Amino acid sequence: MDLKDYDKLLDEAYEKIPEDVKGTSRFEIPKVKLRYEGKNTYITNFNRIYQALNRSPKHFMSIFLKTAGTRGKLRGNQLFLMGEYKANVLNKLIKKYAKQYVICDVCNAPDTKIVKEGKKQFLQCTACGAREEIE
Repeated sequence: MDLKDYDKLLDEAYEKIPEDVKGTSRFEIPKVKLRYEGKNTYITNFNRIYQALNRSPKHFMSIFLKTAGTRGKLRGNQLFLMGEYKANVLNKLIKKYAKQYVICDVCNAPDTKIVKEGKKQFLQCTACGAREEIE
């Protein structure tokens, strides 16, 4: 097969891909869904968020609450936060968590796991094999 034919076939195949599929990422963090009760905030889809991040609820919750600067509890599938928080603020905190504890710095893949060795923790990528120490 000639290289020009191959390029032509690739272009034709790309044209057949639906527009809504071309730009989507396989890793998308769900946006927070909030419910307010008095001066407190509930993240009602908390379970979907930590499952999308592929982290334990305990780990995600401890880091998330520390960066939010508040106390909270897991109540069923919801995370209870003391205080009123806007969705865009909480979404930024979740993205910050994902950048530090989920996304590989080398290949930008979300296929990572946290490995503990002694007192140190490492973010190990299962896609490229990179390994980086985390706090």
